Amino acid sequence: MKTFSCASLGMDCKEVLAAQTEEKLLDIVSIHARDVHGMAAIPPDMIGRIKQLMVNRSASDAATAADRIFEKYNCNKEPECTWRYITEAEAILTGRPSVHTQELKTA
Repeated sequence: MKTFSCASLGMDCKEVLAAQTEEKLLDIVSIHARDVHGMAAIPPDMIGRIKQLMVNRSASDAATAADRIFEKYNCNKEPECTWRYITEAEAILTGRPSVHTQELKTA
C-alpha cells in the first residue's frame, strides 16, 4: 500500500491518502487536490514530487488507514455512513474497487 500526505509538500493539510498502487494514489490525490485545494489540474513537475514523496506501507498499516476512513465518516454516530466506510476501506485493503465505488464517487 502507498500513502501520500499533503503536508509532505509543505501544504497546511493533514490529509493522508492511501491506495494499493501508485496510479490509484495519483487518482485519489488529483481528486483531493481538486475538491479540497481548488486545483483544476496537478502540474507535471508536482506529479513528479508527489511520486517521490509517496511512502510504501506494510499490509498491517492498511488497518490504520481503514481506521482513518472510519473517523472521516464518523461512523460511530452516523449509521448511513456504513456503506461509504465499507466501500472505501474495501478498496484500500483489497486494491480492487467495491461494487459501490461508483456510488461513493457520486455521494
